[in-house]
This record gives sequence, structure tokens and C-alpha cells, in this order.
Amino acid sequence: MIWTYCGLWNNLTATSMNTLMPEEAQARHARGQPYTAIASLDEHSAATLRVEMRVETGYASVIFMDEHGRDSLDYTFTLINVSLFLETATSYGYGDSQERGGYADAERMESYEFTIEGIIRRTVEVDGEESKESRRGIDVASNWESVPSFGAYDGLIRRDRA
Repeated sequence: MIWTYCGLWNNLTATSMNTLMPEEAQARHARGQPYTAIASLDEHSAATLRVEMRVETGYASVIFMDEHGRDSLDYTFTLINVSLFLETATSYGYGDSQERGGYADAERMESYEFTIEGIIRRTVEVDGEESKESRRGIDVASNWESVPSFGAYDGLIRRDRA
């Protein structure tokens, strides 16, 4: 996996803005300043995921992208004490659409909100119709992650969080 860095990600065009050299991104990481790490399979392939680090505001996000540069799965973490807690997981389905990047509208969104007390709220939205459910007593031990060192995102980018 090849990592590149930027200050911001443009969701509409599925491209990085304010490109950062690895040393600049590492310095931002050390200071707790925002940056985005973008992963590609190799130098010639499109981005497959991005890690948005915003530790100074208590936030980190991992966004997996599909072959059209659209967000397909988004994990949002909140900093609690000294660890990150997976607070929200949202998946997006685009049906047969081949629209690129942020120009595509999801036909289906499914999100899960987790609390440290073991409550989960599920929301499914399909073509503007929404359904919700909630459960208690869920084991959320796998929702916790250490704040990663710069470039060591393996724990954070685990797709299977069960």
C-alpha cells in the first residue's frame, strides 16, 4: 500500500488538496494538527481509502472508497481520554450508478451509532424512506483503538470490526 498526504480531500473530484510531503504530515501528526492520509494499491492506482486525522478536535475518520472514488464505508472515531472509540459506521450503496466521486447520490445508506455503554442505533435510508432501531447490551470492546503513530494505521483501517 502506498500512502500520500494532504491537508484536505475534495470529495466532489475525489482528489487531494494541499498536498503534504510525508515529513510535513508527520509534523502535523506530532502537533495534533489536521491532515489526511490517502492509500492506493500502487503509484498508478486510484485511492482506495483515506484516514482523516483531526486529533486536536477529538476526531478521526477512515473512509473506504469504491472503484468510482465514492465513499462506500465511513468509520468515525471520537477521542475519549487517550483512545479512539468507533462512534459511527456508515455504508453507502449506489446501485448501478457509475457517477464519480461526490457527484453520486447514494440510493441506500445504513448507519450504526455506538455508545460506550453498549447501545447501538441503526438507521437505514433507502430512496428517502428511513427506518430506525436501537439495541442495548452490545459488546463494543472492538470499537476501541489506540491513537496510531504516524503512518501506523493498520488497527484503525481494519474493515472488519466485529
